[in-house]
Amino acid sequence: MLRKSAWVGLLLLVVFLPSTLLARGMMHGKWWNDKSIAQELDLTDSEKKEIDEKYTESRRRMIDLKYEIEKQRFELDLLLRTKDADKQRILERFDSLEQIRNKMSKARFEMLLEVRETIGAERFQELKAVHRDRGRKDAKKYPRDWSYSRERGR
Repeated sequence: MLRKSAWVGLLLLVVFLPSTLLARGMMHGKWWNDKSIAQELDLTDSEKKEIDEKYTESRRRMIDLKYEIEKQRFELDLLLRTKDADKQRILERFDSLEQIRNKMSKARFEMLLEVRETIGAERFQELKAVHRDRGRKDAKKYPRDWSYSRERGR
C-alpha cells in the first residue's frame, strides 16, 4: 500500500510540474507599455499596438489551453482515485495532459516569435538583455538564503 501511495505521489508531482521552461524566462505582463522599456527599445506606437493585439489573441488561446489542462488534471485525479484503475488508462490520460501542456508551451513560444517578428531580431536581443538586467536587480533586492543552500549541499 505504501509503495502504491509513493507511486501515486510521484505521478502527481510529475503531473503538476510546469512544462514551460523555455518561455518562462521572459518578462510577464505588458512590458511594451512600460515607458522605460519602450524608450530603451525605441518602440513605435504601431509596434506597441501590434504587440498588444497579438498579446490579446495569445491570451485567449492561453485561457482555452489552461481550461483544457485543468480539465485533464481533474480527469486524471479522478482516475487515480479509483481503486481498480487500469495502469494503461492512467498513462493514456497522463499523455493527453502532457500533449495539452506541450501545446501551451508552444503557444507561449510562438508569442515570443511574434514579438521578435514585430520588433526585429536585434531589438529582441536588446529586450532579452533588459529582462536579464532587471532579473539581476531583483536578485540583489531579494537575495537567496545561501546558508540553507549550503546546508543542503547546493
